[in-house]
Amino acid sequence: MPNSKLCRIQPGVDSRGGIAQKFPSLLASAGLNQIVKPGDLVAVKMHFGEPGNVRYMRPIFPVMLVDELLKLDARPFVTDTAVLYRSQRHTAWDYYRSAKRHGFTAEVLGCPLIIAGGMGDRSISVDMPDGKRLEKVGIPAEIMDADVLISLAHVTLHLQYPIGAAIKNLGMGCVDIPTKTAMHGARGTKPRQLAQYEATVDGAAAVLGQFDGSFLAVNILLDVTPDCDCWNKTELPIVPDLGVLAGTNPVAIDQASYDLITASPGYPGSKLEGSEGMRPGGDKIEPIYPKILSEIYFQIAGKAGIGSDKYEIEDI
Repeated sequence: MPNSKLCRIQPGVDSRGGIAQKFPSLLASAGLNQIVKPGDLVAVKMHFGEPGNVRYMRPIFPVMLVDELLKLDARPFVTDTAVLYRSQRHTAWDYYRSAKRHGFTAEVLGCPLIIAGGMGDRSISVDMPDGKRLEKVGIPAEIMDADVLISLAHVTLHLQYPIGAAIKNLGMGCVDIPTKTAMHGARGTKPRQLAQYEATVDGAAAVLGQFDGSFLAVNILLDVTPDCDCWNKTELPIVPDLGVLAGTNPVAIDQASYDLITASPGYPGSKLEGSEGMRPGGDKIEPIYPKILSEIYFQIAGKAGIGSDKYEIEDI
């Protein structure tokens, strides 16, 4: 299988400007205008941050993405789903208030903001005859209605996964609460987390199966914290800012994000301080979450038919 092309803009400023100035070129180089047609309904799936967290994705990123979609005469909406656990994002009603608190509103974004599933977490059931762990996956109707899906993910470490990025944004983030419950409750493997990895990848496969050739992933590698944006407090980042990646292969973009994090030096004063993770190339996961099985996670994803972990990066 040929390497997947990933496009990257790095942090810092050059003659063309910084990340904001280069962001439209990143999307164009990643093929946005080939994926999106005039009139397409485009779901931009992201995370609006748990109240108490201050390093969630800045609103400027979905704003810039929506700007480019509107230039293509698409009909974008920005979306997320309610979460399993009790928090200020457990219901759509609460989540709308949390999103507004963090600066995400239709007026700011330039398009509708929709908590998919609505007030009653309504979804459409998708059969998974080849699923490793899940026989059915519930996908909110608003996501199913879209012609194109864009994963806009803030990359972080995670308590249960090597990283929270495109695969998790799809597999856990684009499904209803009963499916999230089934993922967290997956059993039957040793170590147990392998079952959860397989269930999450099942969810990603079910979602991507609705968008053949109509998917793009954008991974934001800024403020790479040791905890995901679901956390209600914020630690220092574990590595310096690494830029933004875009591509059509969710496995490759997550593998590349993981590799870039590993290759980076650790961030002074972070949770990596005093460990091998502070050196470039040192393991960034094990010093913080020693039970995470990073290599196996990507192997599971690579065998699920949702993309290869082989990639090449083109700097924009």
